[in-house]
Amino acid sequence: MTKPGQKALLLNWLETHDGISTLEAMENLRILRLSQLIIELQRLGISIDHVPETTPNGHHIVRYRLLKVAYG
Repeated sequence: MTKPGQKALLLNWLETHDGISTLEAMENLRILRLSQLIIELQRLGISIDHVPETTPNGHHIVRYRLLKVAYG
């Protein structure tokens, strides 16, 4: 179970930044179970993609990004 407000906090971050990694979620939002929150947001119909990345020091991470739909 996630703490109240964490989904809103995470969604706001995704809307205003170019994605988030597990480490960024821990450091900036104090969210420890990022993947669980991502699943909960996806169940609410929010489209979130995950992109594998390699950091400059060779670590493999996943960055979650909000998928934005262009209309027009």
